[in-house]
Amino acid sequence: MVTVFVGRGRVGRGLYKLTSPTPGEWRLTAGHRPSRRAIGQADVVVLAVPDPAIGDTAERIAPWLRPRTCVLHCAGSRTAEELVACRRTGSRIGAMHPLASFADPKRPPDLRGVTFVSSGDRAAVSAARRIARAVGARTLAMPLHGPAYHALAAMIAGGTVGFVYATIPVLERMGLPRREAEKAAGNLVRTVAGNIADIGLPVALTGPVIRGDAATVAAHREALKGLSSEIAAAYDAVAPLVLECALSAGLARADAARIRKALGGK
Repeated sequence: MVTVFVGRGRVGRGLYKLTSPTPGEWRLTAGHRPSRRAIGQADVVVLAVPDPAIGDTAERIAPWLRPRTCVLHCAGSRTAEELVACRRTGSRIGAMHPLASFADPKRPPDLRGVTFVSSGDRAAVSAARRIARAVGARTLAMPLHGPAYHALAAMIAGGTVGFVYATIPVLERMGLPRREAEKAAGNLVRTVAGNIADIGLPVALTGPVIRGDAATVAAHREALKGLSSEIAAAYDAVAPLVLECALSAGLARADAARIRKALGGK
């Protein structure tokens, strides 16, 4: 099974690196200008190119494909129909979006247990499943791809990074060296993520809100006001979501009322 990865960005290079140990089975074509020869030899083509380039790349490679070649793209915000030019020439098309964060092309993430959301023609979804299996990932075959799905994925990944990014300077002002702060925060997030994956929600929630500790919540808010108005505002913005999760986990209504009061509500 010859799979050609088109694109030298973080996702394309990462997937190629993780799937390349089998000699002769996986191939990579450089950049966004795919090799006609490589495409013509492929059983599966994975387009890991920028979202706006998917349609144009599909148009370019369509005449080079062998009949029944599976063509996948990796964009969570686009459906398989971006590849319709390839379907017109007899290919099977699909979308394959790894729910993972590819930050460093030289060090792709460990994809064991990660979910690949796949949709499209049956053969293309099967090809996506083989790729996922090769990196230890699991496949969720559902037509989720599109702006709303991608926005939620971006909220989870980018939102986490953005929130931690805002806290690091505050930890530095408290005396923690930046790299120590980043490592500590990253490992905290890792344990939270592990709890969500392993035991699920809402039981993965920890902290003063789920304990009904309104006094600590009030102390948090007072302390943060003196350190960073930006972080204080973020705390207040996130706290109602945490409270809803806590209520779902069984927090007593009376305790929830005290938490709301500590947050400045009624």
